Amino acid sequence: MANIPNKLLNASFLSRLFEDVKLLFLLIRDYWKDVYRDVSIWSILVFSIGIIYILSPIDIIPDFNLGIGQIDDAVVLLLCLKFLEKDLYKYKEWKKQIQR
Repeated sequence: MANIPNKLLNASFLSRLFEDVKLLFLLIRDYWKDVYRDVSIWSILVFSIGIIYILSPIDIIPDFNLGIGQIDDAVVLLLCLKFLEKDLYKYKEWKKQIQR
């Protein structure tokens, strides 16, 4: 029974992660189409550096180490999402306003 709160926490975390990734893709699409431009230059910079790191073959933990090689990429993605959180939720509120 003690594991039930941990399972709920993990489900909540994964749900939030998927929502944030979905918002990120929608934000990128609207930014690219010049529909939404209220994104800080720091967020663009952090996102760009994160994508470059994830796509780069040079990592802290090399990607050819299956299983553990992707851990650093996942950590970079999570840190980018955490940094972008303010802009993501500002974008989410903007989406709600235009859908009314």
